[in-house]
Amino acid sequence: MIDILEVRQDIPEEMVLIPKGLFLMGSTKEDIDTLLASNQNIEIIRFDNEIPQREVYLSDYLIDKYPVTNAQYKKFIESGGYNQEALWSEAGWQYISQKNPLENKDLDSILNGEPDCPVVNVSWYEAEAFSKWSGKRLPTEAEWEKAARGTDGRMYPWGNTFDKSLLNCSEAMIKKTTPVTKYPQGQSVYGCFDMAGNVWEWTADWYNSQYYSHAPDRDPQGPTVGEENPYFGRPENVGKSIYEFESSEASKILLSACKVLRGGSWNGAGIIHVRCSNRDYDEPTFKNETIGFRCAKSLE
Repeated sequence: MIDILEVRQDIPEEMVLIPKGLFLMGSTKEDIDTLLASNQNIEIIRFDNEIPQREVYLSDYLIDKYPVTNAQYKKFIESGGYNQEALWSEAGWQYISQKNPLENKDLDSILNGEPDCPVVNVSWYEAEAFSKWSGKRLPTEAEWEKAARGTDGRMYPWGNTFDKSLLNCSEAMIKKTTPVTKYPQGQSVYGCFDMAGNVWEWTADWYNSQYYSHAPDRDPQGPTVGEENPYFGRPENVGKSIYEFESSEASKILLSACKVLRGGSWNGAGIIHVRCSNRDYDEPTFKNETIGFRCAKSLE
């Protein structure tokens, strides 16, 4: 039995405790109908991956208050993280051995970026290795969603009404990442910042659009394998998002198994992308200027 009082005393300053219990995960038909009414260019099939909404029980866990910053990731680089094979999964080590990010300037934007802005241009494999180096892990999709929305099924971390002043998204017109402490009014009920906007965040789970229909209702860990060729292809090549009508044939890039992304980013449309239940995806090798991550930790 975990002594929560003792745990609270030992919580690292950069993390928060998410207490065990039930929360509402996913979207209801009413939620989706509201979104469809607000934007006639959205295909209803795009929301199938969020239903049914269900009660999910999670054990106690810790999660970072903020996305991992450039300053934190720089320490991982400078400590020799890219040369320590033990930190990497077999697939991750193969990936960086082929890409050799230390030699081809892949990491320059991190090394020279604003220290308190979230790290971007990191693949899922790199996020996984950093998490292990820091003594943590990536959060599961369910853990991420509970930390973002609390237990009441709210649409956004702060409530059910979109407010562009509470986050960094396309409506804010900032057009780049912002410091992770910039939006305290937009934090979740647990005290997590930037769970809406700024950067998409990698989670531990493989992506499957139909997972909610058969997922366990206690500490779900995601499917054992990822769905092949989800929807029409890479999300950013399907219109402006995975929600808009199918674009050109040239944009239909077939993907292999993908990992789940959550939270929206600085260039995503706020009303849709930054919802707590929104699910996106990409291959674990993919990276760009909108994707970062935060870490979690189990309580034994």
